[in-house]
Amino acid sequence: MSIDVTQATQSSSAPVTVQGKPAIGLFRLRYIVNTLLASVLALLFLWPFFCIVGWSFNRVDVYMNPMWPIPEAFTTVLYELMWTRYGFQRYILNSVTVVTAITVLGTLASALAGYTLAKLRFPGRNLLFLLILGVMLLPTQTMLVPRFIVLRQLGLVNNYWGLILPAVGGGAFGIFLMRQFMLVVPTEMMEAGRMDGCNEFTLFWRVVLPTMKAAVLVLATLSLRGAWNELLWPQIIITDDAKQLLMPAIARLNNLSVADVYARPVVIAASIVAALVPLALYAYSQRHFVATLTGSVKG
Repeated sequence: MSIDVTQATQSSSAPVTVQGKPAIGLFRLRYIVNTLLASVLALLFLWPFFCIVGWSFNRVDVYMNPMWPIPEAFTTVLYELMWTRYGFQRYILNSVTVVTAITVLGTLASALAGYTLAKLRFPGRNLLFLLILGVMLLPTQTMLVPRFIVLRQLGLVNNYWGLILPAVGGGAFGIFLMRQFMLVVPTEMMEAGRMDGCNEFTLFWRVVLPTMKAAVLVLATLSLRGAWNELLWPQIIITDDAKQLLMPAIARLNNLSVADVYARPVVIAASIVAALVPLALYAYSQRHFVATLTGSVKG
């Protein structure tokens, strides 16, 4: 009897094999191969960005290999010209002001609309949701002309509110995302809040919104990225150079590259500075993206 127990113990402690190879070693081999493959692919995608960063720190009169990210003659003169000669700090401040207003107001409006469509019952709710889905199917370019005509009649051309109000009221995707996530919020928790005397706004602020932090952060990230990278609509609405945003200012300077020898290199440096905001925000909120978007599809 003792021999059988000893043999069973030895057999249970022996490593499991897969086709004659230890399973632990096979798992480690797959992990190493997957890590190396992911690293190579990441390097291939990031290599052009590294090269552009290297160009921005290279002297204009010194040749640099376009496929090599290390500058031949290191200098920061292009970034200095951004502030001293071309005044990009003004465009950055304008973009920060407008984008912050669009992100805060748009996210709040989408969350309120999503809560209304998901948790409140009123006549025409389903029809209204179908109309919002229809707006999502329309290309943005088809709405530029009627939107401009309406804003011109309201006197909002060459005004920052002409950029903010359409973004706040036209966030069909944000409303859809918030509505899908609001469906996951337990109705029993809301009913308990109503029994405690909470009205709908108190219920939204103190019960629903704290449970939606990840979804709100994802929506805010997407809104900020879209508003920060917007190019066509700010060029249409804003005609005063002092009020111009960062992306249209970069595009305008790129058109002057024929007459100005520093214009194209400064465009590269300004594009890198403009990319820092979305990159930083995505790096901060990346852990929320998969869970949030998956939850919205399930809802």
